[in-house]
Amino acid sequence: MNNRTLLGLSLLTLSVSTGQAAMAAGEKGEGFIEGSSLTILNRNLYFNRDFRKGQSSSSGNGYSEEWAHGVIGRFESGFTEGTIGFGVDAFAMLGLKLDTGDGRSGAGGSVDVMPYNSLGQAEDNYSKLGGAVKTRFMDTEIKVGDVFPVSPVVQYGDARLLPESFRGITVLNSSVEGLSLQGGRLHSMSQPNTSSMRDGFATFYAGEVDSPWIAYFGGDYTLNDNVGFSLYTSRLGCLESILRGHHAELPACGRCRLDRRAELLQGGR
Repeated sequence: MNNRTLLGLSLLTLSVSTGQAAMAAGEKGEGFIEGSSLTILNRNLYFNRDFRKGQSSSSGNGYSEEWAHGVIGRFESGFTEGTIGFGVDAFAMLGLKLDTGDGRSGAGGSVDVMPYNSLGQAEDNYSKLGGAVKTRFMDTEIKVGDVFPVSPVVQYGDARLLPESFRGITVLNSSVEGLSLQGGRLHSMSQPNTSSMRDGFATFYAGEVDSPWIAYFGGDYTLNDNVGFSLYTSRLGCLESILRGHHAELPACGRCRLDRRAELLQGGR
């Protein structure tokens, strides 16, 4: 086989590979407008917490009570046609106070329903506005901006009036049938009761987390209708320590889970 034959085979292989990528993109490409969707959710939240003992609440009356209404609008575009597709996601959210007041406002936990002014009074309203750009090549999708990750180790919270969101980059791949891989690096978030998109990290029940970023990676594999596996790891970069978490799940014949999410390694070892 001479050099011309080798060059011809190489060009043929390259053209076939490129053609397959274009076909894969074309099969999924519905177009930027054709594949877009707009949803508007109206959510009414009444929050009442009975502390049983007056001294356990910030108001001292033994309970807290808030009533609010939220409007959540989300737009998700399709992807532009071609081997590499581009798109955008955007959201606009509004929270309205309906009823609460001195002596009753305040959830008493790490996350309240409404934001508060300098006098400690619940604001009448607040809003959120954000978005992300996204790109897709074959079976890999990348988002940069405000994202809503869903995984066993990092997940946005939606237990208050408006949902949380994170800011950073996420990657999702589904090239192998039955296998879904995802990962990301996040550097800030938006708490449920703030308009800021650059809050520090915090959890609903464990309070604030002093860290400049959080990274995670893992995947889920479905063997059949009854057997599946998932394995995830995360890393929280703190100023003087590294918090690493690992999650493994084997939902076969019931549910067996191995979870190690709180290994604190001093000095980043």
